[in-house]
Amino acid sequence: MFSFLRMSDASAIALHTVRVLALAPSSSVTNQDVASLLGVSVHHLAKVHQRLVHAGLLVGVRGPAGGFRLARDPSTITLMEVVEAVEGTFEPHQCLLGRPKCATSPCALGQMSDAVNSLVRGFLVNTTVDRLASDDSLAIDGPTGASSHEKDQHDVLLSV
Repeated sequence: MFSFLRMSDASAIALHTVRVLALAPSSSVTNQDVASLLGVSVHHLAKVHQRLVHAGLLVGVRGPAGGFRLARDPSTITLMEVVEAVEGTFEPHQCLLGRPKCATSPCALGQMSDAVNSLVRGFLVNTTVDRLASDDSLAIDGPTGASSHEKDQHDVLLSV
């Protein structure tokens, strides 16, 4: 399937994870629960969680009721922080061919690339995790296969 915007699996998993955790603020959720909910590998998810913990976005909780929680109030975490925790600093690269300088001057697609990067960056910087969790119109259907019904699935998961 064709798409102009592609996101790494790690970023998509990270965004889905923080949404799931924001929907359960008083609970710790295990890697196994999140992996099962999202339909992703527990091992891949654990690596993403390590990056989010290192960035100060998640905290691990030990013990029988252990798992992960958001380290801060979801209203203070931007989606850009989540993506940069996994991918590194956002540095838009103008050339769609990955070259340091375009072979044609001016670049035939440079303005489009700048506009898309600016739009995506603006969305990630200005959208917080609490908004992602509460606004169904922002629900992400990414490569993880998660649906806009995460809230209901997550409630079932936590009641088990």
